[in-house]
Amino acid sequence: MEQFQANASQHPAPSTPLSAKEKIVATRQMMTGTFAALKYPFESVSRTKDFDIPGPAGKVPVRLYVPHTEEPLLIAAPVFVYYHGGGFVAGDLESQDTLLRALANRAQCIVISVAYRLAPENPYPAANDDAWTALTWVADHASEIGVDPQRLAVGGDSAGGLLAAWVTQKAAKTGPKLRLQVLLYPNLDATMSRPSWKELGTGAYLVSHAQMIEWYDAYLPYGINREDPKVSPLFATDLNEVAPALIITADHDPLHDEGDEYASKLKAANIAVDHTCWAGMVHGLASMAGVLDAGKVLIDQAGAALRKAFE
Repeated sequence: MEQFQANASQHPAPSTPLSAKEKIVATRQMMTGTFAALKYPFESVSRTKDFDIPGPAGKVPVRLYVPHTEEPLLIAAPVFVYYHGGGFVAGDLESQDTLLRALANRAQCIVISVAYRLAPENPYPAANDDAWTALTWVADHASEIGVDPQRLAVGGDSAGGLLAAWVTQKAAKTGPKLRLQVLLYPNLDATMSRPSWKELGTGAYLVSHAQMIEWYDAYLPYGINREDPKVSPLFATDLNEVAPALIITADHDPLHDEGDEYASKLKAANIAVDHTCWAGMVHGLASMAGVLDAGKVLIDQAGAALRKAFE
């Protein structure tokens, strides 16, 4: 936190306030600048491949990771579909590259990273539609990419965690069947009404309540019901048969109440949940595993959970 504050002091506020679009541009630049220096160290994998899949409004870019392994992967390997964070306005295939390389190696599975469309250029439901399209494409084209559609999991961090939670809810009703959902400090409540937002959302712990309002406003058109489970998975009333979950929250993250509450709701629906709320940690800890030991432990934890789910 001291490093972030020192960095901020070296970049004084502009003389005129930034527009909403200018703030989003600055956010995108920060994700490729400030945060990039904190990422988990680069790990090699056996192979990566960037390609496009057909989406509802054009092509959806994805990146496939094949892990290093002592034993050759089976013809049909397990597969983990991942959605990056970034408040629905930032992020791309590079955002979580080092994280996903590490997860592919730890979980010994193929990972598919999805570059869904971003706001404000592509408002809701663009990200949701791309997320679902990617998941069903992987299931339907499993043989083409060498994966087992019966050993399929999803995950995401922050805004990507919202997308992962929602596709898991949808898949429980329509298929494909999922082995696990990995939700890393997820956004789950677009109303932002939980107490932790008021307590911790000053911006002192990286995430600002005011900034998140701007990002949701950029993504969600006026009049959208923010308690719709497609917008806020926390408000889902039917959680029967959703996939087991690994949910990670952090006690100094303004989002932790919604993640903690969702873990409780899943448990109440008799869904197997492994939930950890990290003490003394902030939002994005896996993305800062280059400087946070807890981030390294979290990567190992997620990899182990995926391997177990794929057994």
